[in-house]
Amino acid sequence: MLLKKVSLVALAVIATACSSTDDADLRVNTLSNKVDKLTMEVSKLKAQQEKQANAIEQMKMAQAETNQRIDNVAASYKK
Repeated sequence: MLLKKVSLVALAVIATACSSTDDADLRVNTLSNKVDKLTMEVSKLKAQQEKQANAIEQMKMAQAETNQRIDNVAASYKK
């Protein structure tokens, strides 16, 4: 009788440990997927930021050229 109770308790502990391990594995996989998703989103945001920075730089260069042309036109009227 005591042996049956000990065996039953041991079986319950093993079953609980296995389900706990499976649950932990599931949580790790879920977190890994979330990390992968966030990594992809960060990469996309960095690419967008770089694209916008390049566009801003091109606009600044175009503005400088336009300002130079305006200065040249204004200088030709002063002569």
